[in-house]
Amino acid sequence: MSVIRDTIRTFQTIYFAMVMSTGIISIASDLLGFNRIAYGLFYLNIVAYAIIMSLQILRAVMFWDNLYNDLSNPKLSLVFFTIVAGTNILGSQFAGIANQPEIARIFWYFGIFLWTIISLSAFGILFVKCDQRIEVVLHGGWLTATVGTQSVAVLGAMLAPKFGDYGSFVMFLSFAWWMIGSFIYMALITLIIYRLVFFKASPDALIPPYWINMGALAITTLAGSVLCINTPKVAGSYTDFLGFTKGFTLFFWSFGTWWIPYLIIIGIWKYGINKIPFKYNPLYWAMVFPLGMYTACTIRLSQAIQIPFIANISKYFIYAAYAAWGFIFVSMIFSMIKITTAKGAPKIKEEETIQPQMTGIVKS
Repeated sequence: MSVIRDTIRTFQTIYFAMVMSTGIISIASDLLGFNRIAYGLFYLNIVAYAIIMSLQILRAVMFWDNLYNDLSNPKLSLVFFTIVAGTNILGSQFAGIANQPEIARIFWYFGIFLWTIISLSAFGILFVKCDQRIEVVLHGGWLTATVGTQSVAVLGAMLAPKFGDYGSFVMFLSFAWWMIGSFIYMALITLIIYRLVFFKASPDALIPPYWINMGALAITTLAGSVLCINTPKVAGSYTDFLGFTKGFTLFFWSFGTWWIPYLIIIGIWKYGINKIPFKYNPLYWAMVFPLGMYTACTIRLSQAIQIPFIANISKYFIYAAYAAWGFIFVSMIFSMIKITTAKGAPKIKEEETIQPQMTGIVKS
C-alpha cells in the first residue's frame, strides 16, 4: 500500500508525454498506411491516458500540496502543458483514426478547459513569483507550452469542417491558437539558445528535454499544415491566410529539421564521449514524441504545399520513431518491475524524480 501511495505522491506530469508519443506515432502510422500498428497504439493510448489521468487526479486530491509545489516551481510549471497535449492528441486519434468526431469534440473541449487553466496558472505564477536566474530555471521542457497550445490548434482544425455553421468560428480559433503557440515558441527558443550558448550545462541535463526544441516546431508545422488543408473546406475569408500560413509552416519545418543533427551531436557527446549511463526516466518520452511528430508533420506538410517528395522522409523516419518508442517502453516496464519487486518496497524519494534533471547547471 505504501508503494502505491508513494507512486501517487511522486507521480510526474511528464508521463503524459507517453500519451503524446504513443498518440502521434499512431497517427503517423495511419498516415503511412500501417493500420494495424495505428489501431494497436490507439487502443494502448486509451488505456495509458485513463491510467495517467487517474493518477494525476488522485495526486491532486490526496497530495494537493505536492502538486501545487510542482505548479509553483518555475522548472516544472510549464511541463503541465503535457496534459493538454496528451488530451488533444488522443482526441486527434479519435478524429483521424477511429473516425469518431463526436468523441474527439469532447476531448477538444476538455483540452481547451485544461489549456485555459494551465495557461493562466503556470504563466501567472512565472510572471509573479519567479525570481531565479534564467540559467537556473530555463530548459527545453518549457517548450511544452508551445506543444500544448498547438495541440489545441491541430484538433480544432481537424474538427472545424464537422461543426457545420460554426466551422468558421472554430477555424478562427484554431488560427489564433496556432499563432499564439508560434509566438510562445519564438519567445522561449530565443532564451533557450541564449542559455545553451552562454551557460555551461551538465551532460545529463541536455538530453532529453531539449528534444522538445524540435518537437515543438514539428507540432507547429502539423498545425499549420492541417489549417492549410482544411481551410478550403470551411466557408469564410480564411483562404486569404493560406499564402502566409504555408510560408510560415515551411519555415517552422525547416527550423525543426535544422535542429535534428545538433540534437544527435548532443546525444553522442553525452552517451559516447562523457559515458553517461542510460537510466530510465519519464523524461525520455520527450525524446520519442519529436520523432513521431516530425514523421506526421512532414507528411501533412507535403500535402499542404503540394510537394510530395518530402513525404519520403517520413517513410524512413517512422522506423526511428518505432525503435525509440519500443526501447523507452521496454525500459519503463523493466523500471516498474524493478521498483515493485525490490526488497522492502523502498519509498520513492522526491530527489529521485525528474526535478533535479531539468536544468543541470554546472558551476564554473
